[in-house]
Amino acid sequence: MKKIADSGLLIAALDGGDEHHAWARRALEEHQPPWFVCEAVLAEVSASIGTPLPVLEMLLAGDLEMAFQVEEHAPEVVALARKYRDQKMDLADACIVRMTELFDATVFTVDRKDFSVYRRHSRQKIPCVFPE
Repeated sequence: MKKIADSGLLIAALDGGDEHHAWARRALEEHQPPWFVCEAVLAEVSASIGTPLPVLEMLLAGDLEMAFQVEEHAPEVVALARKYRDQKMDLADACIVRMTELFDATVFTVDRKDFSVYRRHSRQKIPCVFPE
């Protein structure tokens, strides 16, 4: 199974004070790398934790894999952002939804509210793993 790491998973794993920290650490430990990510996820995580170092180190170690280039899928990402503008879909979420259309993958996220609404290929639920 391919795995897509949403920002919330990585933020929770790296922030010991996050309410989902234990869940995120367990998820990263129980599932073999690599975890698919996009640049928007790395930017969100870096901004949230105040440094890019941990995610860059995870990239170098092979734990994270850049699996998406937004410029190659810009029309589809724009269409998703338009479709979900009432949800205030951010760039990372739009890229992740598009990634689920390209790969047979499961999204690991703390964002149950949005990922319960988003659909891939217009109507298909997105396979997700959420905190208990």
